[in-house]
Amino acid sequence: MKKWLQKIKLPKIKLPSKKFWFGKKFLIGIALVAVVAVGGFLAFNGAQKSTMYNTALANVAEARHYMKRASAGNLEISFFSGMREEPYNQDGVAGKLTPFAIINLTVKDDSLKDFQQIEGTVKIDQEQVPVMLTRNPYDVLNFATDLARAVDIGKDVEVTLFISSTNHPTVMLENAMGEDAIDWKEALRSATDKVGDKIKGAKFEVYVKIIDNMAKDSGAYWYVQFITTDGKIHSCVVAPDGSVIG
Repeated sequence: MKKWLQKIKLPKIKLPSKKFWFGKKFLIGIALVAVVAVGGFLAFNGAQKSTMYNTALANVAEARHYMKRASAGNLEISFFSGMREEPYNQDGVAGKLTPFAIINLTVKDDSLKDFQQIEGTVKIDQEQVPVMLTRNPYDVLNFATDLARAVDIGKDVEVTLFISSTNHPTVMLENAMGEDAIDWKEALRSATDKVGDKIKGAKFEVYVKIIDNMAKDSGAYWYVQFITTDGKIHSCVVAPDGSVIG
């Protein structure tokens, strides 16, 4: 039997040479496999982020689209417009959205501490509307009014306040963020990428607001809150360039 086996000539199996293993075609093939694998992972990760962002976008309870502002002596006036739920209730469940535009007045001293309200007008492009700013019950140096409508960011906004018969400042408001600043939806996307892991699987509503300090030249920032139905709050600050800074 052994002699018979010895007579059988088995075909020689030629293993790939060292040149093959380190050749261009092989290395390119390995590289393509790696690219496909990494691409698949990135695509999956990107799809997850996109899904979370779409969920956040569908659960917006308030979104302030922009802010305009101006100073007049001891007065700081801001104006912002957007959409918010009605009735307004931070309970983790977003309701039906309605347009709004708010004029907000902050007094830097106590000169108006005895005022309960301040009359004025707001001029939006060529349309002039009388307004009544009411004092904040929690802050005697703050007054505000809601126009119950949306105002496009491209509109000129001019505010006149009738403090007294001889004191009625008029100011033209300017955008708090620069022309290159991201919009509220992009800010929400950045915030969702940052906070997404903390709210995964939870029911939540979203608030996109704007924070600003007129005394500083840094400009305004987006402030995004995620409020879950069990009362947890996750938030972050997004800079005008889209970077998350807190």
